[in-house]
Parts: sequence; C-alpha cells; structure tokens
Amino acid sequence: MNITSLIDGDTICIDLHAHTKEQVLAELVEMLAQANKLADKDAFLRDIWKREQIGNTGFEDGVAIPHAKSSAVAKPAVAIGISRKGIDYGAEDDELSQVFFMLASPNDNDHHHIEVLAQLSAKLIEEDFIAQLKAADSVEHVLALLAAIEAPVEPTPPIAEPQPISPLTQRLVSMKQHLLFGTSHMIPFIVAGGVLLSLSIMISGQGAIPRTGLLADIAAMGVAGLTLFTLVLGGYIAYSIADKPGLAPGMIGAWIAESHYNTGFLGAIVVGFIAGLTVSALKKIRLPESMSSLSAIFIYPLMGTFITCGAVMWLIGAPMADAMSALNNGLAGLADSGKIVLGTVLGAMTAFDMGGPINKVATLFAQAQINTQPWLMGGVGIAICTPPLGMALATVLAPKKFSQDEREAGKAAGIMGMIGISEGAIPFAVADPARVLPAVIIGGILGNVLGFIFHVACHAPWGGWIVLPVVEGKLGYVLGILAGSFTTAAIAIALKKNVTDMPAPTLTVAPPPSVDGYAEILAVTSCPSGVAHTFLAAKSLEKAAAQLGVKIKVETQGANGIINKINPYDVAHARLVILAHDVAIKEPERFANSKTLDVSTKDAMLDAAGLLKVK
Repeated sequence: MNITSLIDGDTICIDLHAHTKEQVLAELVEMLAQANKLADKDAFLRDIWKREQIGNTGFEDGVAIPHAKSSAVAKPAVAIGISRKGIDYGAEDDELSQVFFMLASPNDNDHHHIEVLAQLSAKLIEEDFIAQLKAADSVEHVLALLAAIEAPVEPTPPIAEPQPISPLTQRLVSMKQHLLFGTSHMIPFIVAGGVLLSLSIMISGQGAIPRTGLLADIAAMGVAGLTLFTLVLGGYIAYSIADKPGLAPGMIGAWIAESHYNTGFLGAIVVGFIAGLTVSALKKIRLPESMSSLSAIFIYPLMGTFITCGAVMWLIGAPMADAMSALNNGLAGLADSGKIVLGTVLGAMTAFDMGGPINKVATLFAQAQINTQPWLMGGVGIAICTPPLGMALATVLAPKKFSQDEREAGKAAGIMGMIGISEGAIPFAVADPARVLPAVIIGGILGNVLGFIFHVACHAPWGGWIVLPVVEGKLGYVLGILAGSFTTAAIAIALKKNVTDMPAPTLTVAPPPSVDGYAEILAVTSCPSGVAHTFLAAKSLEKAAAQLGVKIKVETQGANGIINKINPYDVAHARLVILAHDVAIKEPERFANSKTLDVSTKDAMLDAAGLLKVK
C-alpha cells in the first residue's frame, strides 16, 4: 500500500484554524468525515483521544502524528494539516507543532499503521522536507512533496510466532513483573533510609535512635526513607498496572494500610495490586466525551483511591495486620535450629539466580523487616556477596580451570562482590551452570547460616563489605563471607575441568554496527534493579548481532532512566522487537502494532543469537 493512495486534496489543509490540541484533532477528524472516510466521526475522535491518553503523539521538529485503529473508519486514510503559528501539542521537546498527519486505520488491518508510518518516516528524515512542508503555499505543493514517497519493495519477512503459553502463566508472569517494577522503585528508599538511620545509631554508640543534635537529624532522614518505602512499593505496583492514574490510589492506600494497620511491605503489595486492578477496571468504562479529558487526572485517581482505601479499611486491613503480626512474632521466636532452616532457604534463594526474581524475593523479605528483624539482613547480606567473591577467588586459586575471558570477568566479580552486587557471578553461571550454580548456592547457604548462628545484625538493606560499619557482630559477618566465598571457590574448582585457551585470534567481530540508518531488530532490556541484568542482556544482544551481521538498536531501561530510546521511526522500520525484561517496561504502547518477542533478561543473556534468528 502506497501512502499517496490514501491522501487527496480533500484531506489536506495548509492553514488550520485550530489554536489548541483539542481543536486541531477535531478539525482533522472533520476533514476525514467530509471526505467520507469515516462511518462515525464522533466515535473516531474518541478513539483518537484514547490513543493520546496512552502517550502523546507529538514528536520533534514540530511534527505530530495522531492515529487510531477504529471500527469507525470506513476507508483507510491520512489527513494532513499545517498550522502557520504552531500549536502547543505537548511534544517532548516542548516545540510548537506545525505539521500534523492523522492516520485513520480500520480495526481489521493490523499492518496499516506500520506500513504508512514506515513510508512517512522515510520522508520526514530527509533534509529540509519538514521545512518545505511548513512553507507549502498550496494543496498541490503538498501533494508534490509527498509524491516521491514509495511503497516498500520487499514485503516484511515472515516472523515465527512465539510459542503460546497458558492464560494462567501469562497472568503470573505479568504479576511478577508488576511486583518487581514496584520493588525496583522501592530499593533506593530503603537503601538511603536504612544506611542513614544505621549510621546515626552506630555513631551515637547508644544502640537506639538519637534524640538530639546532628545525629537526630540524620536519623530523621533515615526514618523518612523507611517510612516512605511502603508507599512507593504500593504506588509503583499500581502504576505498572494502570499507568499514572494508579499512582495516587496505590500510594494513599499503602499509607492507610501501614499507618492504620501496620501491615508493612506485604500490605503494600496487596494494596498495590488492588489499586492497579481497580483503576484498570475504571478505565474500561466509557465516559462522556466532555469528561474524557478529566479522567486521568481527576476521575480515575479519585474513584480509585476511594475504592482502594475503602477495601483496606473495611475488608482487608485487619486480616493483613494479623498476618503481619504473626509473621514477625514467628520470626522473633525462632530458636537456633529454626534459624538454620530459615538461613538455608534464604541463602539458597539469594544465591540461586544472583539478582534475579528468586533473589529479589529473599532480599525483599529481609530488607522490608530491617527495623524489627535486622538479623535477617545480617545473613542475607552475606549471601548476597558470596557468589561473585567466591567465583573471583576461584579464578585466582585455580586459573587453569577458567578461560582468559573468565579470568578477566573474575576481576570485575571481585569488585562487584565487595559492594554487594551478586550479579558479578552471572557470566560464570551462564557459561557453566551445571557446575557453578551448585557452588554458589552451597556457599550462599553456608554464609547465611553462619550469619544467623553468630547473631549478626545488619542495619543497612544491602550486602557486601561496604555495609560493615553498620553491622553488629562484625567478626561473624566477616567469617560468614570468608567461609561462604571459600566454599563456593572450592566446589567450583573441584567440579570444573582444566581449560585450554585457544591462541588469541585476529579480531574478526566488529563492534555492534552503528545505527546510521534504521535497525532491522529493536530490543528493550529492563531488570528490577536496573543495573546488571539490564546491561548484561543488552551487551549479549549487541555482541550476537555483531557476529551475525544484524543491525540492532537496544534501549536500556535502568537505574539511570531510558538510554538509547527507541523512537517511532525506529519502530516503523524494524521487523522485530525483542522485549527482554523482568519488570514491566515503560511506554510499551510504542510497540502495540509491532511484531514482538517477549522474553526475560536471562533468555537474552543465554541465547541472544537464537532470539536474533527468529524469522
């Protein structure tokens, strides 16, 4: 389909009357209706606004591309409008929008948006094309500028469908991603709050929160962080499910649960899901057109907050408080034998996937109770760092068991272990899981159990050597780390065979190709912490792409925000989008009409080449 077949003089206006976003959308829709392209212009306008609520369609250089798939479209069409003064459309670069392309696609055509945008974007990136459109003085001038647009010569290569999974599995995976999205936003609060509070207590030497002076001020900062983390956890779980309208119900509901019923992190998780699902249900209710603009900032937050808080106050608050109290009492009453069992479970979970979902469950369990049960973090803090430290030690003690690349990775693993980042052991586990996983798990168990036996208490929600100043029972903490690390090293050395490094080859693999045009494959990587898994998955995909000669663009959604962001023009030209994530990604609506492959970051690290070969 050629875009020029969808445009005629009746759907072009070179001098729009509109002064606002609302007016320009209505004016473009009216043009399509007058040209008999729509079966119901009011219904199509509502669908356009629904798309705008997902994400603003104003882009850089003063261009906006509002679009919608709608049953109200009688014939596929494109309307073009030019505003001489510019309109505040809410574009990301804050520039006034002057050129508007409205795409009207029928519901039964999944590829219309992509085909049209692919052709259109090829013209938009041409030098001076946008400037020429803005200066066009007649409809014929606009048509002449667009006449050179050509339809793609080759059809999009067929892509194999991902293996179907059951609805229950899909729901469980989705719930896990929403939970980890909330956890990733919560961690900075408990890290900052926990460390500040712990430092104030340790410096005071009193074993209690300081009440006067500078240390009291520092303690207040820490208490604030540890108070807010439950709100953030509940709020961002709801945000992950229902976008921004879910944020207020999730945070306010979590505050009610914590302040009125002392439900802790478990209550925040439950409230976050209730708030998110409530707002999602509210968004499905069709509202009058006059109220649609108020829905995201007024109706959904208001009703969502009322329903969520009502559920907490009148239904689940008291039962959750009882459950949390029973959990804390049970942990506090554990004898040494009980702690050994618990230490075994937590140590194994912490070391098993080294920063992955199972690790996050164990660390969250300890972190969220750091105020009342700091001995939990004492053991888990040891288990966090033993995998990378143990593997780093193994490369030093038995270098012949490891390749040159692994010995280099061992240096980085040692540093990461010191600062409490267990992902440092991932390269070893990826290369040889059958031998490395037993080693790191047994080492993690031993370290965690020793921490419990020696009554170690860690007042910072982290692990490694950097938290030693805020650890009670420092000798036990050090012994636990050393014993766990040496055990991991010893088992890994015993299980692994000697390797023979091949002579260093001439470099034949170029760095990942620069995306000077458009990438054939796009990818987004995102993990709960936004650090190791995110970037390891990205590097694996880029390295595999270089080896296969495939152009790829990888966007990382990590601790520093979105890097190398994928834009609509990239999406229009790519044949496949790989979503390698353990948490819900940001702005997924960009890929609503694209062929996607949904996998975990571990899949990307283990089989990047296989993912890139999907057809």
